Amino acid sequence: MELSGPDTTRAPSDRRPHGAARHALGWFGGALLLYGWSAARAPMWADSSKLTLYAISGYLPSLNPGDHPGWTLLARGWLVLIRFLGAIQALHLLSAVSGALGIALVFTLVTRWTDDMARGHAAATILLVAHSLWWTSSLTESYAPALTLALTALLAAGAPGTLRGLATGIATGLGTAVHPFSLVLSGPLLAVHWKRPSIWGGVLLGSSPIWLGLMGTPADPLTGHSAGGAGTWRWHIQQFLDPHHILMGGLMVLALLAFNLGPVGSWAVVRSLRHSSGHPCPRTAWTVLAGYLLVLCLYSPFRLHLMVGFGISALVLLTGPQLGLPARIGHVIVQATAYLCLPLLLGLVGRGDLGLRQLPERNNAWYFLCPIKNFDHGPERYAHSLLEQAPDNATIISDFNPGAVLALVQRTESLRPDLVILPTVVDETLGGSDPAAALSALILDQIEQGNPVVLADRWEPYYHTSEIERRLPVSLVPCGPGWRIVPESGEQ
Repeated sequence: MELSGPDTTRAPSDRRPHGAARHALGWFGGALLLYGWSAARAPMWADSSKLTLYAISGYLPSLNPGDHPGWTLLARGWLVLIRFLGAIQALHLLSAVSGALGIALVFTLVTRWTDDMARGHAAATILLVAHSLWWTSSLTESYAPALTLALTALLAAGAPGTLRGLATGIATGLGTAVHPFSLVLSGPLLAVHWKRPSIWGGVLLGSSPIWLGLMGTPADPLTGHSAGGAGTWRWHIQQFLDPHHILMGGLMVLALLAFNLGPVGSWAVVRSLRHSSGHPCPRTAWTVLAGYLLVLCLYSPFRLHLMVGFGISALVLLTGPQLGLPARIGHVIVQATAYLCLPLLLGLVGRGDLGLRQLPERNNAWYFLCPIKNFDHGPERYAHSLLEQAPDNATIISDFNPGAVLALVQRTESLRPDLVILPTVVDETLGGSDPAAALSALILDQIEQGNPVVLADRWEPYYHTSEIERRLPVSLVPCGPGWRIVPESGEQ
């Protein structure tokens, strides 16, 4: 298996960038087939359902770093174009199309910078089956569109002119509004081209979904809150960055880099470190990448498997890896096998939960490690079962993971409008000094109002059900995948 050097399986003329557009189109088509086939067909947990609600509600502008208002702008336009699909499937497809465009752009950029189409093929192959990009291209997420916008900025910046500068700035600004960490790829351009007014004008225009929030932000359609001030930013920093996590975080980042690149891709990247990729601003880009990886070492671990995708993309662009055709084929086989076999092996040895928060209808190993989502209807089954079995006029108390799915299914299917869903109330109580007391007070208030109360889950670290049963004269009885709280004096 050839790990470096020219691709000897192709004719010499095919190794030159002549006809690169045709190959880029082929990469787009092939990636779209893979990501489109892999894409989810039903609602997914947490952010995926939240972003879908944001899109159908038109939730923008926003200064909240977790709201991704640029994504809402893109998604609204996409839903106008893709009218033949429901919102849920259409937005999963948006990620697939964005991911495929990203692969084509990576091929184009590396081919152009290195003047070597073989290196473009190698870079596209490595990113095609990188876990983070494949995973986020298979369901509604902000990562693939943000990555593609950042890559578009890199492509547009390669030529002078006011229109090119404006396009570079718009792609950079909008990419930042979709996901701020896309600046890992596009940010170095601002440092190098800071004297081009057209770029800064484009950045201002593209980032308008963020800064327009200074004039007012609508209520979050999921939580009902309006947040985006200094307190919100402070909460995000305190919640997601922990200096004490740097050692374990560093090990996790290294493990995720290796998992995304695989043995063949890792070897190709390491071997290519001594070669120039022709990146337009390599020193600045390496500095930004090093800073980003340091931030990830401090970052909350539950999003690292997605956040690392921006770092992987920057690393591939900076190295322009070299792989011959047999090595590229082997790399794809190795990575696909790992994504299928690792969850299976973890399940066999009793480690399928990955030590993470457990949800009804979710196998953590398969959900987090396998990027193929077309078979996963667990969130949809969960939501239907709970909504259909909840008593009339009940209040459902939930945390964000299942709550977003419940709220989305209730809205998109007009299912059980009599139910009141509190989709993030458990998360809000967790930040207090006595979460069990806060939940108990909320439950007691609902009981006194005559409203049946259902817990969306019984995950003890979140719901404190044992403490609730100790504090209140109630018992918990199954209600589909949830738990109904029944006063000891009798059923409501």
